[in-house]
Amino acid sequence: MNIGVNQFCFPMSYDVADAVKAAKRLGFDSIEVCFTAADGARPGGGVTDALDISGYHNRLLNTNSTDANVSELKKLADDTGIRISSVGGIVSFTIYPLTAQDPQTARKSMDAVKKMLDSARILGADTVLVIPGMLTADMEYQAAYDLAQERVAQLAAHAPDIQLAVENVWNGMLYSPLEMSRFVDETGCGNVGVYFDIANARRFGWPQQWIRTLGRRIRQFHCKDYRMAVDTINGFTNLLDGDVDWPEVVGAIRETGYDGEMVMELVPPARHLVENTLVYAQSTLRELLK
Repeated sequence: MNIGVNQFCFPMSYDVADAVKAAKRLGFDSIEVCFTAADGARPGGGVTDALDISGYHNRLLNTNSTDANVSELKKLADDTGIRISSVGGIVSFTIYPLTAQDPQTARKSMDAVKKMLDSARILGADTVLVIPGMLTADMEYQAAYDLAQERVAQLAAHAPDIQLAVENVWNGMLYSPLEMSRFVDETGCGNVGVYFDIANARRFGWPQQWIRTLGRRIRQFHCKDYRMAVDTINGFTNLLDGDVDWPEVVGAIRETGYDGEMVMELVPPARHLVENTLVYAQSTLRELLK
């Protein structure tokens, strides 16, 4: 398995070039670059604000970037000698939710994810992370589910050569591995799978059970830990500092035959000794995967 790092692991003071070069210098096999809203466009509060990632701006990969910008990012990674494994981000979550009922917001969400898919092709990445919107108090659950599923299927058809991986997040829906499996299967799209975040699942259950249920639907993993005693968004922490049973999780991953990307996603980013923290996380994960 390859060990990568998500761009959000680096503070906002790191330009995308700094993050790419740091990922290589620190010994990661790959990097997941994050697609962001245009400079200044960000949500007003919510989960992503609490994680210190709402204000991120990737100058080469955003809602206003051009193919030339994306090609510059590809060249940067190639010159640095690191592979871009996937395109991630939160645009379809709290900024322009994929389940938006407002036509203008919905269009912005769809356009953003289509741009992520087109950019992935230029970057040589085979996977795009998509967050299937969010459930709000004014929506019916079934309606939100159907809307998210319909839009995911439309997006998958836009780029059948790219894996569109639905991430399990704290968005009020898809909190069961059975439901997530059904959601993916019902799209009828072979390039729709799951981007499984191990720590995101721990608050609501046991990640190893999710992994065994989702099986080969899983396209990539996000790796971090979660402390159950905190029971809020502030419970995310570094590997082995939380309540994820890592030997069980690794065992479940091996049972599925998975041999792809394991992407470190430590959010919020460390406030001090950022690179030391990431080196520790990487070495810990490599040891667990032996």
